[in-house]
Amino acid sequence: MRIPISLILTVITLIVIGCQTEKTEEVEQLKQTADEAAPGSSSLPALSDDYLVSIYEAQELIKIEQDNQQLREAYCQKAYFKDQGLFISMGIARKHNPETGQPISPSLVERAAQIDAMRWASYGKQWLDNNFEPPFGHLDATYNHSIEIIDRANVGDSLFLFIATRF
Repeated sequence: MRIPISLILTVITLIVIGCQTEKTEEVEQLKQTADEAAPGSSSLPALSDDYLVSIYEAQELIKIEQDNQQLREAYCQKAYFKDQGLFISMGIARKHNPETGQPISPSLVERAAQIDAMRWASYGKQWLDNNFEPPFGHLDATYNHSIEIIDRANVGDSLFLFIATRF
């Protein structure tokens, strides 16, 4: 008997939320600030705030359970729009140096978040091309791509940047 992936993800999400209450706070703040978006392109599918939060949650689950192939598959199914050839991902960057507390240049913060989001898109492409292998942390390929920033949110000391990558 095969357990539906939605049930597995629901259980995992509940466990993660129970273990990481600060992540729940980030999710709520992200939902509240997701409307600070840069206007998206008309070639992009309509993406709701809840959808963008689900991308964040999927990436967080993968970081926690790096060897879980079902999480990688679910993330790719959620993030990849085959008809448009787009992969949606999110990057996070801190706005202050954690050691000194000094602010980091906004352009550097945005660049760091963009690089993080592009890394997630590269993982997604690699997983789509290789039956959702290898585990998170083992990026083995580089891809030619173009990106478009589709949303951003400032939550606490972090910038959350959502991008659409076209491979």
